[in-house]
Amino acid sequence: MNMFEEIEKEKEDLPKLKTITKEVSHYQFNGYQKFAIVVFLVCFCFGIILGNLFPACGSSSNFYGTCTTTEFNFSLMLFFWFISFLVCLFFFAIGHIISLLTAIEETLRKSA
Repeated sequence: MNMFEEIEKEKEDLPKLKTITKEVSHYQFNGYQKFAIVVFLVCFCFGIILGNLFPACGSSSNFYGTCTTTEFNFSLMLFFWFISFLVCLFFFAIGHIISLLTAIEETLRKSA
C-alpha cells in the first residue's frame, strides 16, 4: 500500500475564486447579522477612541507617583475590541440560527 497513491485518490482541487464569490454573493444577511456587523464597525472605531481618551502611564515620578508622560492605552483598546467581537459574534450567531430555522421551516412547508 503506497501512501502517495492514497493521497492522490483523496486529493481534491481547491475551489476557484468565481465559485467562492458566487456562493458568498447569494448569502443574504438578516437583521441580527446586519446589526452585528454595524455594531462591530462602530466598536472598532470606539476602541481606538477609548485608547486615546484613557491613556496609560508611560513613566512616573518616584516621589509622588504621578504620571510624567502618557501613552496610548493599547491594552484597553484590545480588550474593548475583544469584548465587542464576542458580543457581535453572539448576535451574528443568533441571526444565523434564525436564518437556518426559517430555511428549515420553508422546506417543511414545501414538503407538507
